[in-house]
Amino acid sequence: MTPERPTPQPSQPPRQPQSPRSPQQRPDRSAENNKKNAYGRLFRQNFRRNPLMLVFLVLLVVILVLGVLIGVRRCEHSLPARYYMTGDASGSRLDSIVLRPQGRIYGLPVDDYAVERGEIESGETFSRLLNQRYNVNIAVVNRLLALSKGKFEPRDIRAGHTFTAFLTPDSAQTLCYLVYERNKTDYVTFGLCDSVYVRVDKKEVLTEERYAEGTINSSLYATIYDNHLPEDLATRMAKIFEYTIDFYALQKGDKFRVVYEEMFIDTASIGIGTIYGVEFRHAGRSYWAYRFNQDDDWGYWSDKGESLKRAVLMSPLSFNARITSKFGSRVHPIKRIRRQHNGVDYACPVGTPVRAVASGVVTRCGWDAFGGGNRIWLKHSNGYESAYLHLSRFAVKQGQRVSQGQVIAYSGNTGGSTGPHLDYRLKKNGKYIDPLTNTSQPSTPIKAANKAAFEQMKRDVRKVMESYATGTEK
Repeated sequence: MTPERPTPQPSQPPRQPQSPRSPQQRPDRSAENNKKNAYGRLFRQNFRRNPLMLVFLVLLVVILVLGVLIGVRRCEHSLPARYYMTGDASGSRLDSIVLRPQGRIYGLPVDDYAVERGEIESGETFSRLLNQRYNVNIAVVNRLLALSKGKFEPRDIRAGHTFTAFLTPDSAQTLCYLVYERNKTDYVTFGLCDSVYVRVDKKEVLTEERYAEGTINSSLYATIYDNHLPEDLATRMAKIFEYTIDFYALQKGDKFRVVYEEMFIDTASIGIGTIYGVEFRHAGRSYWAYRFNQDDDWGYWSDKGESLKRAVLMSPLSFNARITSKFGSRVHPIKRIRRQHNGVDYACPVGTPVRAVASGVVTRCGWDAFGGGNRIWLKHSNGYESAYLHLSRFAVKQGQRVSQGQVIAYSGNTGGSTGPHLDYRLKKNGKYIDPLTNTSQPSTPIKAANKAAFEQMKRDVRKVMESYATGTEK
């Protein structure tokens, strides 16, 4: 048997013996260590002598680290280069970065103009305002007058109304825009510079929910004033309850609470918006009013679901008089004998408007020879008649039909009168009745199909009132 030959291995080059390093090539490690130790000793010695140096170095390191972090954060929030490119619309992004935002009034940039406010003077016309105050060419004035047709009638500008002029900030002071305020919300802009135009706009009106309460001391108006509430809140509440409460007969200690909206333009209040609910406590009785929509008609309804609008108003005056004599037996102020007084006397200045308490027909209009002076009698439906005595002048004629709330005359001091006042009388089926206690039927009750929605609305209004009263509103 032939023995196996071993597999030949690839030949490797012979390893060259490494020559030992020369003394010059070998690093002197002991020398380096000695050097480092020397630096360390010197470092420690200096810190022992000057310990504040360590604090200084630590602070320096912290400042450097913070600087690096702030730089990195700014880089992260910087805009990419495409926002700074020019040549297309996207390049305008640079303007919003570099330029500060401009203030605006009526949608116009006030920073670009010298702004001047003023009032229309008595007898001043639109043409005179532009031509004489601001030296606007009459041709431009006529152009604005032509453009105003169908939008705004310049002849309707009123003395005392506010206007705002936008003038160029140079020495020429050229009028570029004139803004005329028609009322608290509507205004008209007249453009005169780049293009001549007339534009009618509205200011943005914001509303905020409000809650108010008060206790009557002398009158509702005085209570509103003392509590720093909007004046028209008193007028609006009196209008809501004009069929159920005689506000000339309020008593000290009567109370009210109301939830309503107040309207604002910018931060200025411009009045009362919607009144959602009112509770008025008068003479120990609570009167409620809830705003509700029935048959696409918004109105106010009592706690029992009865419309507060009734056939006969509680008073022929609209809230600016006091009762001086009530219905019943009294000593006559002129004859000085006790006799029946068939009406209610309201002290009021001569010329106070007198309203019809219900729709009807004028049956008598003229002089009363029995001491009533100038007087009017009206005949209404459901057996009612009303009389108004001691008038100064009439606003209707005999036989004329009148509507509820219409001004029919003006109070005076005619006939058997000891001072300016109105004597108001009311009959029911030919018999005098006390106007202050009359309860005519509501015009419309809540329909059965609407009762569930009305009850839910009542609960919502009361819940809001209670949350305000207890300080738990959100």
